[in-house]
Amino acid sequence: MKAGESIGKYHVVQELGRGATGKVYLAEDSFAKRKVAIKVAYPDALKKGDDAAFYRGMFLNEAALAGKLNHPHIVQIYDAVVEDDYSYIVMEYVEGGTLEKFCQPGSLLDPREVAEIVFKCVRALAFAHALGLTHRDIKPGNILHNEGTDIKIADFGAAINRVSDRTMIMNVGSPAYMAPELVTGGAQASQLTDIYALGVVMYYLLAGKLPYQGANTMSVIYQIVNTEPEPPGQVRPGLAPELDAIVMKAIAKDAAKRYLTWDEFGQALAETWKKDQKSEDKRGQSDAERFNLLRTLPFFHEFPENELWEVMRISKWARFHPETSLIKEGDHGDSFYILAGGYVRVTRAKRTLSVLTAGDCFGEMSYLAHDKNGSHRSATVTTNSECIVMKIRAEDLRAASLSCRRLFDERFLNTLVARLEAANQQLAVMS
Repeated sequence: MKAGESIGKYHVVQELGRGATGKVYLAEDSFAKRKVAIKVAYPDALKKGDDAAFYRGMFLNEAALAGKLNHPHIVQIYDAVVEDDYSYIVMEYVEGGTLEKFCQPGSLLDPREVAEIVFKCVRALAFAHALGLTHRDIKPGNILHNEGTDIKIADFGAAINRVSDRTMIMNVGSPAYMAPELVTGGAQASQLTDIYALGVVMYYLLAGKLPYQGANTMSVIYQIVNTEPEPPGQVRPGLAPELDAIVMKAIAKDAAKRYLTWDEFGQALAETWKKDQKSEDKRGQSDAERFNLLRTLPFFHEFPENELWEVMRISKWARFHPETSLIKEGDHGDSFYILAGGYVRVTRAKRTLSVLTAGDCFGEMSYLAHDKNGSHRSATVTTNSECIVMKIRAEDLRAASLSCRRLFDERFLNTLVARLEAANQQLAVMS
């Protein structure tokens, strides 16, 4: 397949790579106006040879997930065609390569960036687990890196689905990332074995080496079952003890001693930032901290995972000292705010109207008024304490997904009703 040729409705730009079962091309989707990656299977690989059934099962697995794994940290599968003579899968194209480039001693990331990346992997795998999926082949080569700490997990072809026996694929996974109970055949793949594999990835990214290394696969397997690895902090001096502890718990030989859920794993990662307040003041909050904080705010209690990440994308976060004016009566503004921490007072003509706490919103009329140029502020909002404030431009919310906008509309409506009820009660007391 050459540049300019077509795969279905997609126009090939160039070949990206090839493997035992097929090739991957960069292509243009002229209808959706986006670049895509297309995995084209060799026909014989899925029909002939001892491994044909195995490869066909993996290909069908991945094809069956088209449109189902919609998460910002999972490579999206847009389309799939599976025919006797021609089979391909159309996927989201992610520039930047895989996490393998950050696994060598000379190219290691800052430990906090590693924790951030692993947290995003945790949330993606938690999302897949909620749909009944166990990935089974977590490794740096299956985690695509875009920029910064933005990643996407790829290659769910080896995944098993606890709901559907048809998707069972046996004897897959990369030995270096396989939990002891898998290599000994003592247990089936599960959430706990994926947690182990991600722990090995985290170790590799922190230390620049795998926890178990050997001259051959059998040597590695023997070590996985029988020896204890040195903590990554012994390989990379200066590593925070809490990161060492997280890695070693994730790769515990005894599955019962690992993190038992993705939420538990993610919470441990988010907690690492709270122990260094001075560093946080300089760098701001991490995505992990912000995501976990969003999940606790009453305003976002009904927001599913995808919409929470969308809120993260369109919002700006900042800390403010006490007695800081956030908005002033009479000013013109096109943004609204959600208080993520602390207290603010709302005043009009120097008279206090209310005090807002974490999870409350203010300035939402700039969005509800449907005025693209914003609206005049009807009150002044001033911080009473140290505050964490989210700012969202009305224009950005209007450009968000329909599901996200509907959730905000519902929350704003509930807020307006509550404030109207409070005002009526005050009038009743005064009359």
